[in-house]
Amino acid sequence: MRSGIVALAATIALGLTDGVLAQSNGTPGPGVYDIDSLLNEYTLAEGQSFRTDIIAWDSTSSVHLTQVETAVESHHHATHDENVWIIRGSGRLTLGDQKMKVRAGEVVHIPRGTRHAFHNLGSNPAVVMSVFSPGFDGKDRVYEDKTGK
Repeated sequence: MRSGIVALAATIALGLTDGVLAQSNGTPGPGVYDIDSLLNEYTLAEGQSFRTDIIAWDSTSSVHLTQVETAVESHHHATHDENVWIIRGSGRLTLGDQKMKVRAGEVVHIPRGTRHAFHNLGSNPAVVMSVFSPGFDGKDRVYEDKTGK
């Protein structure tokens, strides 16, 4: 269990649509969602490095589908915890001061305030499902500069 970093939960999140939360039909309340249907509905645009869509939300949590063509740059969330389930693909994850390779089937827990980034290592987009607590509206995303500050 990679220093307790890749662990627990079965949920995910790593992105916004190049810095802006994608407009999608995320719904409140219970639901069952088919990943392939969601991927057909929410597609990456030509040249888009990543895209995140809200799938479901309520006052205590939100579920997001993120597709990563190239990378999600280093950032942190000051008031949100994030759990990311890698559904497809693999990549290089930076989590705080640690760097590691992650792949489909693994889950990453990212406590609030933890700097993190993801770089896709495959030729196809990586797909992750994220769960934020409390529900994430796209505003609590603090990008780090190139020196990591």
